[in-house]
Amino acid sequence: MTDEEWELEQAAAVTRGQTLSEFVRQAARREAEQVLAERTSIVLDSEEAVRFLAALDDPGSFEPGLGALTERPSVLGD
Repeated sequence: MTDEEWELEQAAAVTRGQTLSEFVRQAARREAEQVLAERTSIVLDSEEAVRFLAALDDPGSFEPGLGALTERPSVLGD
């Protein structure tokens, strides 16, 4: 960590009334939550949403082989 980085982060922590350690942990948690949210959220426009829902209703007609995947047990369990 450079002196400039430390000073910036320390100043921000003091502004929030936190230790540098608390500030960094909370910042890391927010970033981790954001990264994971980006991987679990899908944003579609209207046309894409229609195609996506059609694929869910009849996956075999949308993409060859996709229908077979719906017959396999889920890796997520019941």
